[in-house]
Amino acid sequence: MPDEGKFDLNKDIGHLYQEKDTLGEEIRRLDREKIERLEKSNEELERKAEWLDKERIKAIKERDNFRKQVKNFRGKKWSGALRMVLALVVIDLIILPLLVWALKIPTPWIFIGLGIITFFGLLLITSYMSGTSPLNTGEVRKAVTGSFVIIYFAFVPLVAFGSINLPADEPIKTIVTNFTWIVGAVVIFYFGSRAVEEYVKVKNQ
Repeated sequence: MPDEGKFDLNKDIGHLYQEKDTLGEEIRRLDREKIERLEKSNEELERKAEWLDKERIKAIKERDNFRKQVKNFRGKKWSGALRMVLALVVIDLIILPLLVWALKIPTPWIFIGLGIITFFGLLLITSYMSGTSPLNTGEVRKAVTGSFVIIYFAFVPLVAFGSINLPADEPIKTIVTNFTWIVGAVVIFYFGSRAVEEYVKVKNQ
């Protein structure tokens, strides 16, 4: 009986060694698979890193090209705006007075023409610079304010130096004062409405 128990014990030990060897092989197989997966993952990560580096370099080049284009575009835009301003000045200061003088139109009508031409000129210039629609509320507000201010600076010197004959029953001081109040109200409305718009934008954010 002891011999049989010893035989069974040796048999169990043999099975245990076999299981140990099997487990060892399984562990080594799993390690190899794990290493292979890690190597594949590492290769994929390296390829992705190379691709990201190429994309980063490409993005940097595109950004630099875009900045150059924006810089050139801004230069061209300012150049175009300057030409538009010069054209507006020539129309307001030279062409319009010559037409009034040649057609013998009453001098006060020059302010009507000056206001209309300046309004549409400023509307086009501000829309061109901002890239928005000419009917944008902000651009119309700028054009209205600018045209009133320009008319004011043209009106006051001409009246002060007697270049324009005003009705005798209206004192010059009263006319200038009333017009000054109107221009002041327009300017205050312009800056006030801008402040309200900014406040609404900040509040909505």
